[in-house]
Amino acid sequence: MKSRTGGAMAKVINFNPGKNVKAGIFEKYMKDNDLNFFQRRDTHDEKDSVAFITAIPAGSHRLVAAVITDNSMYTLLRIHLGVAPAGPARKTFIRFLEQLNAAHSIFKYSIAEDDNTFLDICVTTRPESFDPEVVRTSLNLIIFHLKDNYEDIARRLSKPGDASDGFELRSEE
Repeated sequence: MKSRTGGAMAKVINFNPGKNVKAGIFEKYMKDNDLNFFQRRDTHDEKDSVAFITAIPAGSHRLVAAVITDNSMYTLLRIHLGVAPAGPARKTFIRFLEQLNAAHSIFKYSIAEDDNTFLDICVTTRPESFDPEVVRTSLNLIIFHLKDNYEDIARRLSKPGDASDGFELRSEE
């Protein structure tokens, strides 16, 4: 295939999402490895999303975490960090998150419209090549990172995350 300028172009490979096969692969991996600390939540949406919810350690805290699979080539690991501050402290907090994003390229810190603050990792793979070990390694990276950094994050939040307070992650990504 040639471009208009005469150079070679990359071949386009069609991606036709269908059923969420990653959820079944991840569930089998968890069973095979005796990882029984996730709760499965099917959302029954157009992406066939399934969220696997757990709590992870972060310093002296426990945070809600989710592995969100769907029929796309993306798998999202999302950690609820807490609630962002309002008022003048918000600008400082946003700058702090921007610095974290710049320093840690695998992580994405963000504030949702409802002021909940998240740490995300997006794993990209074709569903038939999905490797749950990559998800597990990514989750381990998050835990290691938060062990050293969450106390600093928590003191800047108006309300730190707490897995015991009933917070629900939504998988509308």
